[in-house]
Amino acid sequence: MKLSSFHLLSLCWLVTACFLCPASIWGQEEDTRLRVVKIKGSASAYHDESDETSRLKAGDKIDDSDKITTGAKSRMVLRLPGRAYVVLGPNTKVNVSRLRFGEKGLQVRLNLLTGDLWCRLDHAPNYAFEVSMQNLICRCHGTLLEAVRQKDDARVIAFEGPVVTTSGAQVKIAKTGEILQYIHEKFRYKHRLKKSDEIRRDQWKKDLGEILLSLSSKTH
Repeated sequence: MKLSSFHLLSLCWLVTACFLCPASIWGQEEDTRLRVVKIKGSASAYHDESDETSRLKAGDKIDDSDKITTGAKSRMVLRLPGRAYVVLGPNTKVNVSRLRFGEKGLQVRLNLLTGDLWCRLDHAPNYAFEVSMQNLICRCHGTLLEAVRQKDDARVIAFEGPVVTTSGAQVKIAKTGEILQYIHEKFRYKHRLKKSDEIRRDQWKKDLGEILLSLSSKTH
């Protein structure tokens, strides 16, 4: 009787583990995926894992190594659950270089090939949230930044909080309200935001707020 009880207890533990472990793993995977929140126009993604390209729609997931492209006059809002919103402007191409948990925690790196990318983080990150352009790596330590790239001309705009940029052995910091330019793999200049930049920032924040409000109202 004791032996049967022991086996029954072991079986119960095994069944519980089978149910709980996949759920925890699934939850971790979900935390490391970008979810498409809204698309205006058209956008597509090449999924490296399945070796296929698909047209994106709201609710789709973007994973590690995926390549994203937006069309002309298009804009897409992505969400990294509990961490950040990423907005891609028209004619933008982004490779998801890293989007996974490693030994040092969550690792996020978005490689901007061309176009306009905004990141609004929920809070100053305690993990690696990076945007790369050419040989420039930008690590966000604030809550709002923009990265713009056209061919060999790249700009990083630190709207709220600093962005630490590195290129080879060189390190430059763009503080809140500063724009840093990087051309032909060299740092060129750094200057303060102009009034037009502040107006564009405020309009962008208003647009994102309205999108999130409309999504919230639909949910309720």
